[in-house]
Amino acid sequence: MYRKRQKMSVANIGAKILAAFVGAIIVPMPMQSQQVTINPENRAVRDEADRLLDVGYTQLKDGQPREAIKTWLYAIGYYRRVNDQAAISYTLARVSDAYELLGASNAAQDTSRQRIGYANTLQDNGAKLESSNNLVSLEIAQGKLESASKLNKAILELSIQNEQGMNTAIALNNRGLIAERYGNHLEALKQYYASIKAHPMREAIGKGYTYINSGDSLMALENYKTAITNYGMALAIARQYRNYKLMSVASDRIIAAYLEVPNFYRIEELLQNRSSLALVMGDPETASIVQRYLGDLYLSLGNLPKARAAYQESYDFAAMLRNNTSLHLREAYYKLQELERL
Repeated sequence: MYRKRQKMSVANIGAKILAAFVGAIIVPMPMQSQQVTINPENRAVRDEADRLLDVGYTQLKDGQPREAIKTWLYAIGYYRRVNDQAAISYTLARVSDAYELLGASNAAQDTSRQRIGYANTLQDNGAKLESSNNLVSLEIAQGKLESASKLNKAILELSIQNEQGMNTAIALNNRGLIAERYGNHLEALKQYYASIKAHPMREAIGKGYTYINSGDSLMALENYKTAITNYGMALAIARQYRNYKLMSVASDRIIAAYLEVPNFYRIEELLQNRSSLALVMGDPETASIVQRYLGDLYLSLGNLPKARAAYQESYDFAAMLRNNTSLHLREAYYKLQELERL
């Protein structure tokens, strides 16, 4: 009875506060190699381009991806004046990433294709494969599995041929995602584990997200204990590198997995940590949601004092949003009122 009631109270937490990992996409059309000559004149132009590149990084860090895109496009204009195609290629990759953050998939794809053109001219296989992997990930997200699969096959072969460890790992992860979308979770796991093995040591965060993907396939196969282990690996990596985004994703997944085992006392600890993490990330809305689910957990276990305290914190966090009519504020209020009637 507790198990059933608990699932009703907490089961949707992962879907509500989950962040998704997206990678990247295309097989480039071949371009004729050209000799690139950088204009060394007008140092002031190059300095201004470099300055704008740094400004864009700051804007993105401050949560302003639109402003970062505008700044980087200005930087590209300056780099064109000195014909620094390598710098243009690099900046285009940053623009594409920012478009992805905004959910502007078409713009991200177009920008990645532009970068591939420069990469072909520069004979830069690393940049070409990186942006090509980007295109594959975007197509997977759009459900274009057939074309993504064809592109992915060519990218994987080229990555292995050029001994591109990171791009090989991303291509294998994308292959796993494609298999997972087709419902072939055993094949997906095979590709995910190959990706984890191929990841360079310095790219631990990417490995962490691949552990998340492998855990998702294990959940689909109802292998909950191994899924918890894999999600736990992702969480350990996130904590080691203080990557809050990965930490939040891994925490949400582990909570969902423990609901299936179940282990409500472990869920209690994870929910408390998740609420604290949300506050550290400056996200009182998520903290309010998590505290409400924590209150539901305590209520299902018959611990009314702890339930009341959790609902009160949920209310307090929702009040921080400065919106007296917010749904989260009303839900926390109603939870407190229900407790008074018990």
